[in-house]
Amino acid sequence: MTESRTQRSTIERAMAGRAGENSAQVAVHVGFVVCMLVFVVLYAETYRSLIRTWADTGTFQYAFLIFPISAVLIWARRHWLARVAARPRPIAFIGLAALGLLWLLGAVADINLALHITAVLIWPVMVYLFYGPRVAGVLAFALGYLLFAIPFGNFMVGPLQTVTAHLSVLALELTGVPVVMDGHFIDTPASAWHVAEACSGIKFFVATTAFGVLYAHLFYTSLRRRLVFVGCALVVPIIANALRVYFTILIGEYFGLKYATGTDHLIFGWQFFGTVLLVLFLCGWPWHQAPPKGPEPDPGVVEDGSARMRWMVPAALALIVLPATWYAVTGLLAACDDRPGPSTLPSRLADQPALSDDGNGHPAPPTHGLDVHLARRYGDIARPVQVDYLGVDAGSDGPDILDIRQGLYDAAAWHVVGMPKVVTPSTGGPGFQTLTLKAAHGDGTRVLLYSYRIGERWLSSPLHFKMWQSLDRLFGQPAPAGILVVSEAGDPRPDELARMAADAAAALQRPER
Repeated sequence: MTESRTQRSTIERAMAGRAGENSAQVAVHVGFVVCMLVFVVLYAETYRSLIRTWADTGTFQYAFLIFPISAVLIWARRHWLARVAARPRPIAFIGLAALGLLWLLGAVADINLALHITAVLIWPVMVYLFYGPRVAGVLAFALGYLLFAIPFGNFMVGPLQTVTAHLSVLALELTGVPVVMDGHFIDTPASAWHVAEACSGIKFFVATTAFGVLYAHLFYTSLRRRLVFVGCALVVPIIANALRVYFTILIGEYFGLKYATGTDHLIFGWQFFGTVLLVLFLCGWPWHQAPPKGPEPDPGVVEDGSARMRWMVPAALALIVLPATWYAVTGLLAACDDRPGPSTLPSRLADQPALSDDGNGHPAPPTHGLDVHLARRYGDIARPVQVDYLGVDAGSDGPDILDIRQGLYDAAAWHVVGMPKVVTPSTGGPGFQTLTLKAAHGDGTRVLLYSYRIGERWLSSPLHFKMWQSLDRLFGQPAPAGILVVSEAGDPRPDELARMAADAAAALQRPER
């Protein structure tokens, strides 16, 4: 009788333990799902921006597959997950707060990369927060693979162009084709070729890297084999792209440009690169290894799961909501700020009178969407100095001033000569970036000085401009912003132009007369 009671008591305790464990697990699951739903809904525009970047930039179209692949990898580990217990880790609140700050700074600074990083990294951070290191360890690759969903890597286009040009020229020389290379331009007897951005192979490079990393994880367990295969996945697309350029030029040399163009589009497109990727995978197959064993069963239960969720979920929701709320409030404050920018340029600059003509003939900056565009010419009619101020009012939804900088001159009509430098007027005042332009057709030259304005500050550095602009927006105090451009045709006179530019900057800062 006593033994029977002892057995019943043991069974009841075991059942109570399982019930408590299941209750704690459910609390963790519910907390995680609620927080992630709130995040996705609240930051839906960030995810829309991420998807638009994938769709609009051919380089990152492969990224549409990353989240589904990660989901499949997580599903494949479901039996492993059943062996480990969730142990929430409040220390991950530090990571959550850091992501919130990153998103807020990216939003006020108009840096999409920061927003996209937040939208992707929130998933592993929240998994670690709610489920702890054991679960996060089981899902480490699946969650880490999400990094390939971040549209990052366009900075490699230039280096890849250079490497492709050098390798293709080397191949041409080895096969006896006369060739001369100048930068990304390749001259052969048949024609002049340009290794353009579209020929850099960046699309194939990033896609092959992403799928090469996945292949190495799925079919190898040895770190050495994984690293070797990933290294091959980095090198093979570069060599393949160089061969594509080489064979295109070779066909043009021996069969004519018409055949070279047709071959490049019909054969050396994704069909060629898909074949290269398949060959890479087949070459790696003989060294594949058996999949790893799962983790040892975890005897532990959720540590105070239900109790912790009572305060962890509200805390996580607060950290999720705070950045979006802050940004919305600063946006409302900015909309209420109607301080206008300057409305006129002075009648004289550095003792040079303004001219009455309209200033046609200079490389005109863009004006679309601006709140302010002031233009005037000064000095001698035979060699006038053109002054332009382009700006947006405080709280305006106008274009980014740094984007305007990219269009200060027509790149098809003017080329930059030498390296940009900063000049400061001898009489004092802000520094100005200096560009020397040469006409693409003819012998014309032009010197162009510019400086950025944010509130009462004049800055020659775009980085400093963006920092001050972001700080003003962060605290709901946006200021009128703009760019002052001073240019002149003929031999460079940077000191004289800098003096006139400093006078113009001082005049634009003064209250309207």
